[in-house]
Amino acid sequence: MKSLVAAAVLACSLSSPAVGADAERLRGAMKTARWTGPMLASTAETLPKGHFYTEPYFFDLIVQGDHHPGSSGFYQYGLLDNLTVGFQPNFATATNRIDRGMAIGDFKLLSQVRLTHFTPDHQVPTIALVLNEVIPTGKFDRLGPTEEGHGSGAFATEVGVNVQHWFLLNNGRLLRARINVLQRFYNRTGVEGRSVYGTAVGFTGHARLGARTTLIGAVEYSVTDQWVLALDVEADFAGRTKVSGRDSAGGLVQTISPGSRDVGFAPAVEYNWSPSAGALLGVWIIPKGHNAPASITPAIAISKFW
Repeated sequence: MKSLVAAAVLACSLSSPAVGADAERLRGAMKTARWTGPMLASTAETLPKGHFYTEPYFFDLIVQGDHHPGSSGFYQYGLLDNLTVGFQPNFATATNRIDRGMAIGDFKLLSQVRLTHFTPDHQVPTIALVLNEVIPTGKFDRLGPTEEGHGSGAFATEVGVNVQHWFLLNNGRLLRARINVLQRFYNRTGVEGRSVYGTAVGFTGHARLGARTTLIGAVEYSVTDQWVLALDVEADFAGRTKVSGRDSAGGLVQTISPGSRDVGFAPAVEYNWSPSAGALLGVWIIPKGHNAPASITPAIAISKFW
């Protein structure tokens, strides 16, 4: 028995330096590699207390030949080391023949609580809980004859889980992986006149969007300390939208729009000129889905940690 114990102790003593060496290699790689983040998937990390992070996006949504340039992004603050809050604005510019000009879309209030934290010594995935609230700031009803809507008109609560993990490859480079799972629940909203829900002038009633599920998986490969290749894959599933009310003549109107689903992917290139600043250039490609049109969205983002 003593010989077995001695052999076990010896084996542990011989294997410990290897584990420590792997941790040191990973720690060194994580210190030198720089990241902006992929185009779609959000990090599971939180900001250090008292720090800001800004990442504005500029994009051009192209659907059936129509171009819709706009801007979105993330503006966040580390309230606590394990709690980040912020907001995500949305702006759209219509350039087609129907409508031209800048419009405000719906805003989103962001919050994220980190539950676990990946380190080279304790290599468990970073996991965070997400709680967001969509604020219907975009115009969606009472639209003019040539006016497009840019919002839903409905408050919505979004809950989810973000996961992030690091992998040290045999060539010494890093692979970073992310998974986002989000579920959005919409409240009922009043609707008047011509709207994004297909109602006409004189309509008065309500609309309720179906719940929306979003699944995102992403990987980033650190080619050099400054350059990163990224790829996102996103699947969206939206429930049925129900509209009820009365038209201009007082007649009853009830419609149920079918749900939709689509799967898209977003390859991107990241360049980071400092540990706290970088840029991303990518394109989000969504083939035609079930009750969802095909679209292509080239985008550029600039990130800065303050």
